[in-house]
Amino acid sequence: MDTNYGMEIVRATEIAALTAARLQGLGDHAGILNETRQAIAKTLNRLAIEGCLVNDRFVDRQGIFQLPAAIGRGGQKADLMAVALEAYHSAADGRNNSTSFAVIAKEGSIQSVPNLNMYKLVVGPEAGQVIDINQPPIVNVKRVARALKKYTESVTVLILNQTRHQQLINEVRSCGARIKLIDEGEISGCLAAITGERADIYMGYGFAPEGALVAAAISCLGGYFEGKIFYENDRDRAQAEAHGISDLDKIFRVEDLVRSKEVAIAATGVTDSEFLEGVRFTSNGAITSSFIARGETRTYRKLETRHFFDYKPVY
Repeated sequence: MDTNYGMEIVRATEIAALTAARLQGLGDHAGILNETRQAIAKTLNRLAIEGCLVNDRFVDRQGIFQLPAAIGRGGQKADLMAVALEAYHSAADGRNNSTSFAVIAKEGSIQSVPNLNMYKLVVGPEAGQVIDINQPPIVNVKRVARALKKYTESVTVLILNQTRHQQLINEVRSCGARIKLIDEGEISGCLAAITGERADIYMGYGFAPEGALVAAAISCLGGYFEGKIFYENDRDRAQAEAHGISDLDKIFRVEDLVRSKEVAIAATGVTDSEFLEGVRFTSNGAITSSFIARGETRTYRKLETRHFFDYKPVY
């Protein structure tokens, strides 16, 4: 892309995070999600692009504010992904691991995926291509341990705390690896594994659209990803075909989901997460923690931004 849009899209994630933080802990799940989606849409629409929104998990969801399919005020054509408020239940309830994300990429480079379950394995660049989604979890944990030159007992595996993961959790525990469970926020969990700051490997079920966003992050930060979509019936299989997916046994890797290095990702923490600090309100504004990464240069920035509402109110 002709322009580095990272600093542009981070403004959208900051506004979304500030909007969500104002409603944090009030218990209104739909309200916090809808207001945050409105905020990120309004800000992204200011971009000088002709953007096409892809992989919105809430598209056509009744009662949820719909992000526009076309975003921007005209200019260079681009693909966009926006997760206005990951882990919105947690944000509404006042719990951790809620974040706002946005991705911009070269037109036509992001694979459209159905809103179905995807099993994911994610590791950082040091682990390399040692993981294999077709192998048992214990095999993958031990391979990552060897690649990182760690004892298996020193490897941290991040898993969503869900009933369907109980067998996975038991298997990982049986080999002695450390487990970190999170209630929501799989993108933040994957980013923690990519950077190696709070986890070494992420594994488990989540959503396919989130997998595409994680692939965009890896395009910018490095790392390795494998994902497999699960189809339970003919309707699911028809959804795959509608998204141009003919191989229903396909193992998706980064290059399958993001087919260009012309990509940038931004994120801003709402509540403290595995990857970013949450919004902190001050007497006259707020402090946000964000990151921006760009695929073409592998540039990676972490930002602490101080917002002064007395000068230009956000709300």
